[in-house]
Formats: sequence, structure tokens, C-alpha cells
Amino acid sequence: MFETCLICTDYTDGLQRLLSYVDSLAESGLKEITFLHNVPLWEEGQVPRVDEEKIALMKEKFSSSLKSHDDKVKVNLEITSGLATDNILKVINKYRPEFVLLGTSLRSLTEDRIFGSTTMSVIEKIKIPIMILRPQLISVYTSEELDLRCRHLNRCWLVPCYDVDKARYLIEQIKSCAREKCSDIPHKYIILAVIDDVSRSDIIVQNRVKEVETKLNEVKEDLQSLGLEIEVMVKTGNPIVETLDVALIEDISAIAVTDDREYGLLDWTIPSFTQKVLHRSWFPIVFFPFNK
Repeated sequence: MFETCLICTDYTDGLQRLLSYVDSLAESGLKEITFLHNVPLWEEGQVPRVDEEKIALMKEKFSSSLKSHDDKVKVNLEITSGLATDNILKVINKYRPEFVLLGTSLRSLTEDRIFGSTTMSVIEKIKIPIMILRPQLISVYTSEELDLRCRHLNRCWLVPCYDVDKARYLIEQIKSCAREKCSDIPHKYIILAVIDDVSRSDIIVQNRVKEVETKLNEVKEDLQSLGLEIEVMVKTGNPIVETLDVALIEDISAIAVTDDREYGLLDWTIPSFTQKVLHRSWFPIVFFPFNK
């Protein structure tokens, strides 16, 4: 699906380990990978300035960690200094990656409402998909496990549709990626709809299930016409609980979501389905920003 990506790491989030797995990432279909590390400004003096010594140190560190790799994948290294978000945007404009990999810690809504300021700021400003990886997850993989995870980076996505009609945007984004990139790498999508059965009669729920199944089968036929492997599921119950249960049972590599709030993810007055997935899932999340 994707052939180019930007991997942003602060060298403590676990993503720096991917420097040693470039060939494995290439097996997932990637042909160009850019690694970005941002060095904070030196602030010991009266005026903050670029920390040239730290930049040189990190360049050496990245270069030594980057193992020799096959010529079929191009690798770029960018060590910058200043505001992380601004530099991420500059590197995106320079290399035009198709998606970005970011790490973020697992925090509660009370501890940090934006689950990582840099990640949140990037989400609000860029228009390409973002894969968010939990440092707690990637850091504990053995070398063999991480190698396999990189090879299967985008092998199977769970695509939850809390509301099938509102999920049309996410489906269209997947279709767009499939049209632009004809790949021999297998990709599977599990499209899940969950019917909230709270305070509803059995007949109403059954009719709703049939209605949603019909809509999903239409989506399935449409996506299969593009050569994609599609599985559809309709569950009843709590949408977030059922989604996370399916993620645990099925052999997925990531959960795909998009912004489902009128005013964006920074509107925290009422937690949305996407916000809950971002906070509660340990699985990699592929977030498609809503391009209005």
C-alpha cells in the first residue's frame, strides 16, 4: 500500500530500533525510508541556540545504528534542531512521504489530554496518514519479533466503522491508496461495524444488523474489485469494547481510524470513538487526518 515513509524518533521511544530493520521494512513494500531526529535547542545560555555538538553526536549515533541494507530501498537521515513539529513538517515537504511513523507514550486522559504534544500537533497539521506505535510495545520485542513486525507492518488492518455512513471517508482513503499503488505485497482489511444494542428491542437490533450487513457487503464488493482482500464483520454491543476484542482475536497489524469529530481531535468536551481507540489500544494505530 505505501512505498515511502518518515520515521520520527526521539531515540527513547523505541523507534530508533527500526534503523537496524530497513531490509525488513522493505519487505512490507517500502522503497524509501526517512529517519528524523530532532535535537532540542541548547538553553543553558541566555539565548537558546542550535546544539551543534549534540547534532554531530546524534548523526554519528544514527549512522552507526543503520546497518547495511539492500539497494532496493533508499534511506535518508535528517538530524534537525528547534521545534519538533515545525521540523517534521519541513521534512515532510522535502521528501513527500506517504505516511509518518510516530511513537507516543500511553497516558490517561487526566494525565495528558493530548496523548503526546508533538504527536497531537503533527496530527492537527499534516494531511497524510500517521501510524502511532506504543513505545511500551516496540521496546520489548525480541530481534526476531521486531523483524517479523516490520515485514508485516501493513499486512492486515482492522477498520472499525462505528457508523457505516460516517466511515465512508475512511473507506475512500483506503480505496485511494489501493488505486495509486498496485502492490504484490498482500494486504487484508477487516471492516467491522458494531451495533450499539443499548435500550433496543431484539427486532430493532436484528433489522439494524441486516441493514448494516447489506451496506458492508456493498463496500466489500467495491474494494475487492481493486484486488484487495476484504472481510466484513457485524457485532452488537459496546463499540469500543467489541472493536478491541476483535483486535485481540484477529491476526491484525494495525487499527485504522479517522477523525470523527466536527472540530477535530482537540475538541475534548465529549470523548469520541477515535479518541477512545487512541487511548485504550496497544495496537499500532493508523490515523487518517480528515482533509476538509
